[in-house]
Amino acid sequence: MAKVSRLEHITLYAHDVRRLAAFYETALELKEAKTPGEDGTAKLGIDPSSGRRELIIMNNPHHMHLAFCADTLNDFKAVWHKLKDLGVFTQGPYWQQEGPTFSFFDPEGNHVQIIWTVQAELPAGRTVTFEQLEEWADRT
Repeated sequence: MAKVSRLEHITLYAHDVRRLAAFYETALELKEAKTPGEDGTAKLGIDPSSGRRELIIMNNPHHMHLAFCADTLNDFKAVWHKLKDLGVFTQGPYWQQEGPTFSFFDPEGNHVQIIWTVQAELPAGRTVTFEQLEEWADRT
């Protein structure tokens, strides 16, 4: 069974990042989860002490996406295989700062990311295979 466990984050585009962040801070009482980066990205969370950032706002229309988590490597692989069975083109897996991830576009063209929520120190952007992930998981 292909399974994701939760929504990781949503990335929105804004002409004025600070104005949109202020709106969500006021309207939904989201809190700044991290000081804005040099690029002006705002990372907002429901509970900033958790370190999670459920809403990311940036001034880059090409980076809008949804991200979902898979708790185990088996779930991560099952989602990937299910998408392949449905004829969906996937990109990855590769290693991002959140951990192993792959992405695809839904039928409406929305960019969707699946993340295996495991922590490790590997270079972001590195392409990995499922075999490498299995070997890595066996060592942890």
